[in-house]
Amino acid sequence: MKRNLDPTAKTHALLGILILFLLAACSQSPGSLATPTPTTIIGGDIPPESSNLCEGLSGTLEMQVLVGPSDAVGLEPIAIGTIPFSVTSNEKSYTVQGGGALTYEDVLEQEWGTFTVNFDQTAVVSGMCTADEQSGTLDVLVDLTGEQNVVVVSEGFQAEYPWSGTQALNFDLPILEGASAEGEGWIFILHLNE
Repeated sequence: MKRNLDPTAKTHALLGILILFLLAACSQSPGSLATPTPTTIIGGDIPPESSNLCEGLSGTLEMQVLVGPSDAVGLEPIAIGTIPFSVTSNEKSYTVQGGGALTYEDVLEQEWGTFTVNFDQTAVVSGMCTADEQSGTLDVLVDLTGEQNVVVVSEGFQAEYPWSGTQALNFDLPILEGASAEGEGWIFILHLNE
């Protein structure tokens, strides 16, 4: 004999089966459940930003130079200047270029007279930048050309002691704000532009 279920009983039976199915699915391990697929962005691929620290790098090298004649008589011994630089790329190599100048003057005034020191220096920076997304290095060559003049004036006596010369300094700096390199009579401090 065939029994007909009324529509309410059919709905209750289907709901019961659905609840049993959901309970069985939830009792499975999380690894066996399907994971949602990430939504894709319409409009094509977005090119990734450069991961090389050299790309677009710029800043200044703070140059501090010991001025010997000033140091000898107790004047301010350090001349300070800045050398702006930038890094340009050319077929996967990164070149450092820049230049700057330093001007210094100080006067010692005593009862016997004056001791004046004038010092001017120009700097040309060249080199290479090597880096990845984590760290990098500037291999820098700084060509310096300088002139110095000491003038001593004392009770009718005046003498001048001029000097000029060139120097080339080569050093490596990590690409970090405040990184420095130093040698006898000089120090360079790296300042990065944001």
